[in-house]
Amino acid sequence: MNIANNILKNSLKNVYFLTGTACGGKTTMAKELSKKYGFVHFNDNWHEDNFKQWQSIIDEKYQKAASQRETVTDWEAWFGRSVEEFLADQDKYNDGDEYLEFAVIELIKLSQNNKVIADICASFELLAELTDYNHIACLLAPAEMIIRDYYDRADHKEFIECIMSLKEPKKKLETQNELFRIGAQKAFDDVKKHNLFSIVRSDESTIEGTLKLLENHFNLTK
Repeated sequence: MNIANNILKNSLKNVYFLTGTACGGKTTMAKELSKKYGFVHFNDNWHEDNFKQWQSIIDEKYQKAASQRETVTDWEAWFGRSVEEFLADQDKYNDGDEYLEFAVIELIKLSQNNKVIADICASFELLAELTDYNHIACLLAPAEMIIRDYYDRADHKEFIECIMSLKEPKKKLETQNELFRIGAQKAFDDVKKHNLFSIVRSDESTIEGTLKLLENHFNLTK
């Protein structure tokens, strides 16, 4: 059974979506909105409970991409791939929309009696079909800002330490930086393509200023 997106959209009317690039401020803004308005904060952190639960029920018949994903055991080989090889694997193991199916079920349950702010990564095209214009915001950071700030975050410490422990770490790091550039450009392009509201982070951006823009876009202020 396939449930049409317009039916899902009606069931997600109490959900506000934040998506975008790394370092765009999604999690920070989700926490601020939750604190101020009492929203339930749904975060799709793939490495914690939500993803583990999803992994436990995947079936190759329905989640082909996810069922084929292999656990990384050789980090030298993983990070030693070229940009082209990384991108090819992204296409091969494109399980983001499969994950979104699981997330949508959780969001429908959470939003029955609550407003929910969903800080998730999914295709902009699909999210645009699942919600109204004023219920989705894309928080973007320019590629060079992502490259500058990403590795300094406490939750990315293991990521950078792993790369720096490998052979030719500068080369491997530049590969990751190029992937950030490609991903950021795609995000900026997709925002325009699907006519989505966006906020681009700069060094002058403030939490208060960004929060105000989101409140206005989400019609949370009168």
